[in-house]
Amino acid sequence: MAYQHLEHYLNRGRKSTIDSTIRRLTSVGTNSLSHDSYAHKAAVLIQQNEFTKKMRDDMSLLYFSADLVDFMHCVERKEGISDYFDELTTSRYTYDKNTFEFHEEMMIKNILYLMEHTKIIFFQMGVPDYMTSEMPKKRVYNAHALCIIMIPRKSSYDCYYINSHGHTINTQDYYEFILSRKRSRKMKLNEPADVVFMKALVSHINTKSDIKMNYDGTSKHTYRGANLQAGDNHGVCFIYPLIIWYQFGRFYTKSHVLETEFGKVGIATGKSLMKAGQFNHFIESMFWQFCPKYFEILKHQHTLRVPQKKFSQAMETYIEKDAYRFIKMLIGPYISYIQQSRFKHKIKC
Repeated sequence: MAYQHLEHYLNRGRKSTIDSTIRRLTSVGTNSLSHDSYAHKAAVLIQQNEFTKKMRDDMSLLYFSADLVDFMHCVERKEGISDYFDELTTSRYTYDKNTFEFHEEMMIKNILYLMEHTKIIFFQMGVPDYMTSEMPKKRVYNAHALCIIMIPRKSSYDCYYINSHGHTINTQDYYEFILSRKRSRKMKLNEPADVVFMKALVSHINTKSDIKMNYDGTSKHTYRGANLQAGDNHGVCFIYPLIIWYQFGRFYTKSHVLETEFGKVGIATGKSLMKAGQFNHFIESMFWQFCPKYFEILKHQHTLRVPQKKFSQAMETYIEKDAYRFIKMLIGPYISYIQQSRFKHKIKC
């Protein structure tokens, strides 16, 4: 029962339809807000098998769901925000002696405990009511999956937020409430809804902790690079936090080199990139392996030192143009990887 890394499945190039690939995604619970899933257990095994020693020892994975309707009502009324955050819970798995144990805990208390022990905190965040869309018979809320990473510094914490839609979050400076099957109401915001939520969360943590949490809403702490879901008509947002978890644990403290047909491309450690204000660059680099044609642009950028903004624009153009293939390259190899016999035997599901 040999263990295979994700790269093994990326290089296999097995063909499949987008529909069959998404069915496989559904089969392991990766496109669900449920925290008690095969994919969550697999993420724990990934940490044990793939991460550097520091990231195995010093990082905690937590899942939580946040109802934006409730939060935005608190923002609108200018009251109740503290109670809202105090009532949120997190879920996590531990794996010991061939057994998974599921834990549910109060979110803020969990964060404060982990901060006291200087742990890196990685959140898989699910939002059941992130945006709205018009269906044939009614208006509905759309769910979305996101990441939050909290990293200890010398005497404080830095908080980072990742929405796979990248720079397009700048356009959502409102929140839409559904009032009936056909009616809705938009609440105007001074900043993107994502940033409003994150600033409120960090502000609340800072009222509870002697250790300051830093988050300013800019691209230093908020991913505003390429829209990684450009051209995605299938709603596969749930795969992005899983891949970011995999790549972050491997390359936050370790540099690496991508071998491409256009030459070698070196990528510095995530830690050094983030400290240098290149958070967008670090997140985008996690997805280069999934779009082989894009290596030509990648090598060109690497050689000529094209400005990051232009590079992000070029990456987004490619993803949008070849969306189906990019989505299949994200889902197919990853699902094959976590469904390998070594994982299945341990998860027993």
